[in-house]
Amino acid sequence: MPHSPDSWTRIGAYTSPSFSKDGTQLFHMRGAGLPQPWVMDIDGGNARQIADFDEKVALLRRSPVDDRAILGVDAGGDERQQFHLMELDGSVRALTEAPDVIHDFGAWSPDGTRIAYTANDRDERSFDVLVRELSTGAVTQLREGLGQVSVCGWNGDRIAFITDFSSSDQSLWVIDVTTGEASAVPAPGPTRYASIRFTPDGALMGLTDHGGCDFMRLCRIDARNGGVSVVHDAPERDVEAWSQAPNRGRIAVIENDRGYAMLKVDGEVVEGLPPGIVADLAWSPDGGTLAFTAQSPIDPAGIWLWKDGEAAPLLRPDPQAEAGIGRAEMVAYQLVMWPAEDGRMIPGWFALPRTPKPATGYPSVVWVHGGPASQTRANFRADTQMLLDQGFAVLLPNVRGSTGYGRSFMESDDVALRPAALSDLAHGRHWLAAQPDIDAARIGVMGQSYGGWMVLAAITLYPELWAAAVNYYGIADFVTLLERTGPWRRDHRAREYGFPGVDDELFSRISPIHHVGWVTAPLLVAHGNRDPRVPKHESDQFVAAMQERQLKVRYEEFDYAGHGFIRPDHRKRIFMAVAEHFTTHLA
Repeated sequence: MPHSPDSWTRIGAYTSPSFSKDGTQLFHMRGAGLPQPWVMDIDGGNARQIADFDEKVALLRRSPVDDRAILGVDAGGDERQQFHLMELDGSVRALTEAPDVIHDFGAWSPDGTRIAYTANDRDERSFDVLVRELSTGAVTQLREGLGQVSVCGWNGDRIAFITDFSSSDQSLWVIDVTTGEASAVPAPGPTRYASIRFTPDGALMGLTDHGGCDFMRLCRIDARNGGVSVVHDAPERDVEAWSQAPNRGRIAVIENDRGYAMLKVDGEVVEGLPPGIVADLAWSPDGGTLAFTAQSPIDPAGIWLWKDGEAAPLLRPDPQAEAGIGRAEMVAYQLVMWPAEDGRMIPGWFALPRTPKPATGYPSVVWVHGGPASQTRANFRADTQMLLDQGFAVLLPNVRGSTGYGRSFMESDDVALRPAALSDLAHGRHWLAAQPDIDAARIGVMGQSYGGWMVLAAITLYPELWAAAVNYYGIADFVTLLERTGPWRRDHRAREYGFPGVDDELFSRISPIHHVGWVTAPLLVAHGNRDPRVPKHESDQFVAAMQERQLKVRYEEFDYAGHGFIRPDHRKRIFMAVAEHFTTHLA
């Protein structure tokens, strides 16, 4: 018998480890849905919760000089993050109290007296670079930003920040904290930057595809002339994270190997990890121990420690115990590929249920990620494990536009090329239908955000392919999306999707709202009323159009929810609704 769908929502995770100043304890986040900050000894013992919010705590950044920490919390998923300071005595006080403003943490000052961050309090469309004195609360504006701006490091009297124009184009800047004088780091063309930090010797180092490289490499960057020297690269792979030990020597990196993560320390592969994802690299103060998180499709995220060439997980309570679900009941993914219409090979993940195969084959669900500049990885997902437990096979495609396969693949769906991503999805469905264990007549599709748009576009432009569909907060009309999305996102998104008044003919062709009458698949739609990315109006108008035509649609509206369903009651409700929808229309 399958487990109740809501039981899967009780599986928690341990993430974001950070050593205490003396190296004897680990700050971290734990929980399911609404993670909270905790601290424990480095052997996993003596764990205690250090703050309790009725919200998701999305940020924990410890001071460089002591065990104070900045916590970041929004309200109901609206992404308007506020800062709180955890003091040395364990008390927590609010630093910002502007609920209409987004505060994006950047860095502590080296002496721990100030923090640098960006906020859009002056103009909702743009983020300014700010410095706040923690003792007095005094705020200094260092620079007016233009669009999306984020601080990435502080060294001496210099702060580094990034202006983000699009998923494939950022500019790197350095600003003098004393004078406010800022200079852009020269780049030869559109360039990506990520995880940029100052090294202990004051140099800039981080991930970039500077110079036309297709993949991200770890490089030292000369702020004066933009020159780069490669520290670590991985042919045909992105380097996606790095961390340098405080002793200035040892470097840990994570490579993205087709959606798996490979951890290396000083160039040597760390063995014995779950075949999945590694993240959250953090060195101990003495540089001898590396903390990180690891997970796989059958292993919820947990904290591991590497020391003297060996890695091992910290002991912790079984994250599945409260759910009553054993690890042996999980299903691992298989990495697969299929040819697109133009011959390009499209990667994805495939899994079959453990339940006996029905006479006609398994019903199945194609799950589409958002972004589109994102990637479905070999990580733990309670929602896909729930579907597998309910008897559905699952295919998780990474259609063109996904990250992890190089810049050219990521940009291959931009603007006028977007219909090609839909074709990739259709060909993935054809590949799935041809598998011997699959019932080709019972294939559904499900996705969130941009993946929700792909669901709506799939059932309107390829209606004959899909027997049922689920859309989480997807785009129904690119014109109304760009009119109503958060002003700070509008230009950033338009550079990838297209601009109103310029790309209207494309928007008319690919916006599902113009093709509602073609829908034949029963549809479940879910959306929160505090979503700042894809406003609820997108789902409202699509559902209304289906109802006018008396088409099968169920609308789950969530109060006090943003771009995702994270509160425990919301998670239970949506898991139950998805299982009921696909069971009714596919099983």
